[in-house]
Amino acid sequence: MEIKRISIFNEFNCIAEDCPTSCCRNIWKIPIDSDVYAKYRNEKGIWGLLLRCFTVKRRGVITFRNTSRGCPFWGMDHLCSIQKRHGSSYMPAVCIQFPRRLYNLKFFCEETLYLACPEAARLFLASAAGDRPFEFTVSEGSVSYEVNTTNDDREFLDYLLKARDELIMMLERGISFDNMAILHYGQDSQNACLGQTPLPSPQDYESREHYQMTCEKIDTWLFNGFYYPKLRTISPLLYQLCRKYIRKFGSQGRRNPRTANQKLAVLLENLYGKIPDLEIILNRYYEYYLLTDFLEIYEDYSFSKHLLFGIAKTHLLRLFLALYAEDQETINPHEIATVMAVFEQKAQRIYSAIS
Repeated sequence: MEIKRISIFNEFNCIAEDCPTSCCRNIWKIPIDSDVYAKYRNEKGIWGLLLRCFTVKRRGVITFRNTSRGCPFWGMDHLCSIQKRHGSSYMPAVCIQFPRRLYNLKFFCEETLYLACPEAARLFLASAAGDRPFEFTVSEGSVSYEVNTTNDDREFLDYLLKARDELIMMLERGISFDNMAILHYGQDSQNACLGQTPLPSPQDYESREHYQMTCEKIDTWLFNGFYYPKLRTISPLLYQLCRKYIRKFGSQGRRNPRTANQKLAVLLENLYGKIPDLEIILNRYYEYYLLTDFLEIYEDYSFSKHLLFGIAKTHLLRLFLALYAEDQETINPHEIATVMAVFEQKAQRIYSAIS
């Protein structure tokens, strides 16, 4: 099997109790693989009782019963009590793997990092600030993780790889992440798939227009699954930023959209004075999105939705950074990485609101 590993992959090391927003803190449903669950069932004493009491089986999937703090085995010292007692052999595979993203496309695998981890986000920012390319190193070997696709059309997959490279080349030439040329290419590709006609090349597209973010669009993205009451305990920082947006733009956006959008433009413009290389970060963020998510089109052929989802994510990241930095003179890379990570932890919820 050909294994393609992104350049920052091997640089990652979990910072454990020093993490500002631990993955154990999030109320995620962590699937427990059968081999690990068998160890839980056979464990003796009080510890074995706890392992069994804090697991539940729903629809054939075994997970932990999460508490209001997140994982029930996340200790007050911000460390995993299972790992401390038994080592990683007793941990679910997802816990060992995160934030590593292992994507098996049958013909090859791509290994990257989810930016939902602050340390992975820090590595991303360091590469962006140092103008270092995100490159895949290629090796051969066997993998233990399952195939992530039902498609076997190698010709279409090769086309997607070439299209991804061309989109990234467009960004490197100075085309912004929200340039309408990207969406025009996505729409034409979508139509080509539906009509079974030849697929276009991204490099054939140019535009002077940009995708405009408005309060109306933000409301659609945020209030159709992204923002919900439990966010207050699951992700306090993200909740605070959402509430700040609602206070600043919520009612005014409904009463006077034009004024709200003007205020939004000022808020975003002020961010550039606090993060001078913001435009570079945003373009590299979209580039990284293409490297990690663009090939999902191989499964559903949704060019337009995936390309727009990446643009929406990048716009919203800028919004949350602007809300966070509004009352500060500066914002440092550590803070940028933290905001990026907490946003990424819930960003997938925006996908269903994209149209």
